[in-house]
Amino acid sequence: MKLAMIGCGYVANMYRLTLPLHAELELVGVCDRDADRAAKMGELTGARVYADHAEACADLSVELVLNLTNPANHVPVTRAALEAGKHVFTEKPVALDQQEAASLVALARERGVMLSSAPCTLLADAAQTLWRAVREEEVGKIRLVYAEMEDGPVHQMPLRKWVNEAGVPWPYVDEFETGCTVEHAGYVLSWLCAMFGPARSVTAFAAELVPVEEKMQRLPEDASAVKAVDDFSVACIRFASGPVARLTCGIYASHDHRLRLFGDAGVLEVDDPRSDRSPVRRRRYHQIRRKRFLSPLARKLPLIGAKQEKVAYRGSQSRDFCRGIAEMAAAHRAGRPPRLGADFALHVNELTMATQNARTTGMPHELATTFEPVRPGGYPEVNP
Repeated sequence: MKLAMIGCGYVANMYRLTLPLHAELELVGVCDRDADRAAKMGELTGARVYADHAEACADLSVELVLNLTNPANHVPVTRAALEAGKHVFTEKPVALDQQEAASLVALARERGVMLSSAPCTLLADAAQTLWRAVREEEVGKIRLVYAEMEDGPVHQMPLRKWVNEAGVPWPYVDEFETGCTVEHAGYVLSWLCAMFGPARSVTAFAAELVPVEEKMQRLPEDASAVKAVDDFSVACIRFASGPVARLTCGIYASHDHRLRLFGDAGVLEVDDPRSDRSPVRRRRYHQIRRKRFLSPLARKLPLIGAKQEKVAYRGSQSRDFCRGIAEMAAAHRAGRPPRLGADFALHVNELTMATQNARTTGMPHELATTFEPVRPGGYPEVNP
């Protein structure tokens, strides 16, 4: 499958470095509103440099557009690609407005093309191992999930030193204006929605803990030009199949990415859902006389899939960013829908935005979207 990369910012480098893991994917062109960044990406990849995204969408050789623009530009770029008859894999979120996201899904269906969204960690070893443990009831029936997506006090970190291998600085202003919920919730929500099916409702709370002026006081940009957005959120989600999940996102509390699934017979634990091969552990309850306790010893479950080459890039996670695109290519070859299809992406998008916009959406938010069950597995097709 031939790809065009639109947006050559910070995250584009991770896609560039993991693309060689998939010989079936070919990057034919790149573009960015910053001509220097586009030229640099073209130099690093050997791909053609387009003048703009319209030229990329007009390239008849391009089958799939990889939308790596900032969230505010996701909708116009995705829409242009879909209207040109291209498949689209977009960075999260599909759209910052749920109605616009729904219109893109409808357009993809109308044009008969695929639309999928990051993150794609559900297809990786850790998620598939956890999912198998859930299906096989390794700790009995799962009734409760605790998920943490706390990144620590980011505004106090040396953000100006965060520059990737392509020389692109981390876009801290975009990150602050988009919000940690939009940036991080999908890593957990995509797993839980696949494992437990559509959510029925979400009750959420969000707040701005650190005013934007304080976030920006160590940085050169004018804080008055930066949009304030909530930097802490908590969502309680009820899935139609029964389980309840509590998800916390923030950039103030200490770093914590734990995911814990509580069952009748024990607990399943994942250190970090953002890493493809994060350890998955099982703890079981034991009873001695009148006491019932959770074993302090955890059994590390063997990860599904052969350990693949680790791609070295600057960042705290080890992740194959192109796995979702490769799955779309496999779906295209097989004439089937992608596992992470448009309806699934729309549902995760709705949960994310309902949590991010908790101050205005009201509580609880009743889910309007749904999706067909996601099939587990698919590892051989993604990594032949």
